[in-house]
Amino acid sequence: MQPARQLNAGLINDLHYSGGVEAMNRLYEAVAELNRGHAELLVVMGDLVDTNSPSNAVRLLREVSALCDSFRGELYYIPGNHDLDHLSKAQFYTALGRPGSEPTFRFQRGGTDFICIDGNFSPDGTEYDRGNFHWEESFVSDRQLAWLRGQLDKAHAPVVILTHQRVDVPGRFSVHNHAAVREVLRLSGKVKAVFQGHQHTDDLQQIDGTTYYTLAAQKDGAGPAMVRFSQNGIRLVRDFQSLEPA
Repeated sequence: MQPARQLNAGLINDLHYSGGVEAMNRLYEAVAELNRGHAELLVVMGDLVDTNSPSNAVRLLREVSALCDSFRGELYYIPGNHDLDHLSKAQFYTALGRPGSEPTFRFQRGGTDFICIDGNFSPDGTEYDRGNFHWEESFVSDRQLAWLRGQLDKAHAPVVILTHQRVDVPGRFSVHNHAAVREVLRLSGKVKAVFQGHQHTDDLQQIDGTTYYTLAAQKDGAGPAMVRFSQNGIRLVRDFQSLEPA
């Protein structure tokens, strides 16, 4: 159950962009590095912006998307809790120039199935919407868990899960029903890796045959991550820098 061909995928998480030049320069360099490294796809994994009003959130998301649009491969976005402080999920995607997009989706590249899940729900099942939540109370809804089971049934191994909040261990940065999420992944027997952010520090967990990678925040100086899928397995390169000249 190895990928059919080699694939390079870029990951960027937790920008928390609030309009500063330094943060925008870091994002520019991250996208440029991934382009030089021949990444075929890029997933921006939540908390793109951090601001105090709906109008500022829309403006900042448009600035982020303008830079990310310079990526030469396929581009995907997952909302984080901060992205929903002043916007709905629909408004988040509209501001990024992707109206109609959803935070849960699946795609296949290079023989690997990628499934993106959304922890932006409260434990009572209420969807995060314009600040109607407490960030320490995140949850993957029961409806979404049923959707995830169905997607895993249809997927071909290996499967990679992408999520903003952690789903591996208990803690402030994890969804409340992390054990239920992990059980769905375990029963499928197909999930080789989970990539998650939100906590701003690197961490690695091995649980039931699945590797859970928590990625440090770009806000705090972390570079982009490059994930390489090949016949030899899955390799994560943190703070990726291309060996090719600029």
